[in-house]
Amino acid sequence: MKNLYIVLVMVVTLIILSGCTNEQPAELMFEPLEESVQIEQDIETKQGPLTEAEQNEAELYTEMLTLSSVEEIELLADEAIASAESRRTIMEEEYELIEESYTVFQEIEPHVEEIDEEEAEQKTHGEELIQVMDERYDVYQELHEVYMASIEDDITLYEMAKTEDVEVEDLQAQHEIVNESYSQITSLNDQFNELTSSYNEAKVAFYEASDLDINFE
Repeated sequence: MKNLYIVLVMVVTLIILSGCTNEQPAELMFEPLEESVQIEQDIETKQGPLTEAEQNEAELYTEMLTLSSVEEIELLADEAIASAESRRTIMEEEYELIEESYTVFQEIEPHVEEIDEEEAEQKTHGEELIQVMDERYDVYQELHEVYMASIEDDITLYEMAKTEDVEVEDLQAQHEIVNESYSQITSLNDQFNELTSSYNEAKVAFYEASDLDINFE
């Protein structure tokens, strides 16, 4: 089954210590950058239930294949379908968090444009932040689309399993479709995690290049 693991962008604890009255672009960027992190932290609470549902469905489907009683298979299939529907709800909630986080992150863009050209290193790292986050967001969009479609594939598989006259070849064909979805999700998830790591590194580099007095814990 699909195990969707989201690596959060929180890599350091940051505290602004400077007391400047005229805030520089980097200082104005700090709040939305860290707010977007805080929003995504809520995603972590959804990973346990999501993984548990995936594992439960895998076990239910394996058990279905060992049964000959249509009634018993129907009970397990219906339970698996309900589990898949619960994953759909979790993913919709996760999607809303990613959207909210990205919207907040976009508040930094005008501030990056305001960075003085003399602060070339700071500006470069700020632009890199935007580029990496945009790529990360695009990959998540594709990941979410494929994952949601895979839920439909799973439900189709469970519905077929409880059909009394289903052909073994048809069941196997649908199982292969599910496995292909798994491969796509794994690949996209790896891309997402790699981009998250790149974003974390770019954010630290930006803070280090800025004039902010920050504690890295």
